[in-house]
Amino acid sequence: MTDFCNNNKTLPIRISVLCYRNAGKHPIYGTVVTTTREIEMAPDSTIEIKDKNGKVQGTLTFNQFELDMRRGLVEYLSEGWQMEVHVGIDFTLSNLEISDYRSLHRQGDTGVMNQYEKAIFEVCNVMTPYARRQKFNVYGFGAIPHYMGKQDI
Repeated sequence: MTDFCNNNKTLPIRISVLCYRNAGKHPIYGTVVTTTREIEMAPDSTIEIKDKNGKVQGTLTFNQFELDMRRGLVEYLSEGWQMEVHVGIDFTLSNLEISDYRSLHRQGDTGVMNQYEKAIFEVCNVMTPYARRQKFNVYGFGAIPHYMGKQDI
């Protein structure tokens, strides 16, 4: 359902019928626009396939129609599943030194968030209501701290 119509049964769905050829273009016989709701409410229904001029070229019949309604995140959480959020920050030199104006980690004097801060903030803002403790584990990797005596790399 999620892949087919984003769980929205009233979302228009275009079905195109093509003439398959081994090479070259596959000409379109016709198309129809319908919804999951229309197909679901009329089992064994026949839908007319029309060409670009509106002329009926054939019919499309659904002999069987089943919806696979998989549970989403909210359903899992309501059943007691718990979620933890972990954030990893890449401090490798491929992101440049923090003092370099092009660095993804640069902290500005104006208080404006850098690209990493914005991304982490937005993701965590969405995830906070679902996180078990509303706290996040944050890990950094790829850096050599100054206290280890390696100032210039």
